[in-house]
Amino acid sequence: MTVPYSIETRPCVLLVDDEEEILIALGDLLEESCTVLTATEPLRALALLEAHPEISVIISDQRMPGMTGDQFLSRASTRSDARAILLTGYADLDAVVAALNHGKIVAYVHKPWEADHVLCLVHEAHRTWQAQHALKVEQALLHGLMESLPFGLVFSDAQGQCIRSNRPYQGTSESSQYAASLQPVIARLREKVWQEGQAEELLEVTAEDGRSTWHEIVRLALKWPEGVPLTEAWQVSMDRDVTRRVMMEDRLNRGERLEALGRLAGGVAHDFNNLLTILGNCLDALAEQVKNEDPASAAQRKWLARALETVGRGEALTRRLLQFGRAGRSGATVRPFDIVSFLKERSGLFQHSFYGATPAIRFVLDLPEEISSSVLTCPEQLEMALLNLCVNARDAMPAGGTVTLSARRVCHTLPAAPSECEQAHALALEVRDEGEGMSEEVQRHIFEPFFTTKQAGKGTGLGLAGIYGFILAHHGDVVVQSQPGQGTVMRLLLPLLKT
Repeated sequence: MTVPYSIETRPCVLLVDDEEEILIALGDLLEESCTVLTATEPLRALALLEAHPEISVIISDQRMPGMTGDQFLSRASTRSDARAILLTGYADLDAVVAALNHGKIVAYVHKPWEADHVLCLVHEAHRTWQAQHALKVEQALLHGLMESLPFGLVFSDAQGQCIRSNRPYQGTSESSQYAASLQPVIARLREKVWQEGQAEELLEVTAEDGRSTWHEIVRLALKWPEGVPLTEAWQVSMDRDVTRRVMMEDRLNRGERLEALGRLAGGVAHDFNNLLTILGNCLDALAEQVKNEDPASAAQRKWLARALETVGRGEALTRRLLQFGRAGRSGATVRPFDIVSFLKERSGLFQHSFYGATPAIRFVLDLPEEISSSVLTCPEQLEMALLNLCVNARDAMPAGGTVTLSARRVCHTLPAAPSECEQAHALALEVRDEGEGMSEEVQRHIFEPFFTTKQAGKGTGLGLAGIYGFILAHHGDVVVQSQPGQGTVMRLLLPLLKT
């Protein structure tokens, strides 16, 4: 739809007559209050209409050589919405009827005319033209707004019928403008608006393919004359897909929680490690005092060995806690390095994590040659993250299988990526297993500190939480794909330096 031009308050009148004297007389009458254009030939008048869309009124003679007034006005109506007045010197009823039907005239004037009558007709026609154009402007603005809005907009009347909508669905009722999963929500919000005048709700919607999206629905009663109940008011409903925003907020909240927990865990681990060091030293000193040749000391040596073993396990746990505490904070260790060389050099280390597994586990390193960009992160922490994921993949396949570590360049925007990195692409490091997989409920918790599905003593629940904190601190992202019985893909997304 073409947006109408600005509306002039002063009428622009086109006079069409093959007699110069008539044009001069009408021009003298109108020039004080109007802008006047003249043409002695209908074809010239049509050209003026094309060049001057601000023309609001046409006054045309009926009898002109080559084209009658009703014929000219009929052609003019296809090029302009100016209001037409037919000027005739004799009572030709057929010409007037033709002009009414085809030329869409609003009035006709006999020659000689009455000056005040002509002036009144011109200004009244101009006001009508102004009102029509104001309506067209409103329609163009509303149409443009409805088509451009990045969210669903539905207007409905008090009976629940759709008045206007930009939704892809079809139907006369408002409920037909929404997917079946949203219709009960819309009905509930409609009732609430009747009572309170407005309502809003944030809800998760699961599509047929299993993907979840978040919708923010805001609903209002349109302004209504005072005293009219809300139950009779029209309503407008706005449905915005806020999945990206919700995910970003969740990611930010997770990052903040991980950082707080990391600081707490690091502080506790540091103090606890000091106590373990003292305890270990005391036990070592005590063990030196127990003579190996004394048969009575055999039981003491056994208990001391068990105590020292427990201290060692405690020290290992504190190291994990300290590592987790550092994972959420980036530092000077961040540097660019070639990811292909990095993975090739450490492939033996990753493969070593599967030695001794029964049944055997096959390790595959998949590195496309086209990956040549450098990644920006901490190589030591990335090594520990991938090693942790390999161990998790091993533990998820008690029946054996294949673990694949792959790297590829993907189209993915990392909002927090530094300016020296690519904005539309990222590096995807994937660890894929053929194991037991995870349910959606488990996937919602796997990055929470101390959450684990492993048996007691088999895991601390800090590995994935530490990986998540490390990746977020290094401007990346983590994506999980898993279904029970169909294995798991852990995808680490990291920024790539611009080439």
